[in-house]
Amino acid sequence: MQKRIITPRLALDVITDTDKDALIEIFRNDTVKATYMLPDLEDDDKALSLFEQIKALSEQHGRYVRGIYLEGKLIGLINDTDIDGKTVEIGYALHPAFHSKGYMTEAVVAMISALFECGFEQVSAAAFEENAASFRVMQKCGMERIDKTETLEYRGKAHRCIYYSIKSSF
Repeated sequence: MQKRIITPRLALDVITDTDKDALIEIFRNDTVKATYMLPDLEDDDKALSLFEQIKALSEQHGRYVRGIYLEGKLIGLINDTDIDGKTVEIGYALHPAFHSKGYMTEAVVAMISALFECGFEQVSAAAFEENAASFRVMQKCGMERIDKTETLEYRGKAHRCIYYSIKSSF
């Protein structure tokens, strides 16, 4: 996959050291923490360690981790969460200040296209049952709900995850 993916309003690109504060701010945001599975990052060393891990993954061949940039500023993250043969599962998070503007849909559409160009035949994503906004993003990207659910323990609560998927038309 190309390092940089350009959309009409956004760039999806590798994460750099200059993105550290913005990414940590996103991950510490209460709205993001409620819907994107993250470890507790109140400790600065843990937050820095997670940033370094994600930055390294964004630079690694065979991994699909990109920052989402608006006018050069990091506003979110989109990443592979599981790769199984020709199927890849993605996750995504966006700073709440940029919600409801179509940015995540634009980023996910671009990532799906790039993943299909890399040879993947199916892209899936999941969201907690209570995350209606994420379901709307998946639907707007052409994904359809599939017969897969999973219950995960996160922050002391059981969450039912609902999966969506799209298959390549190639």
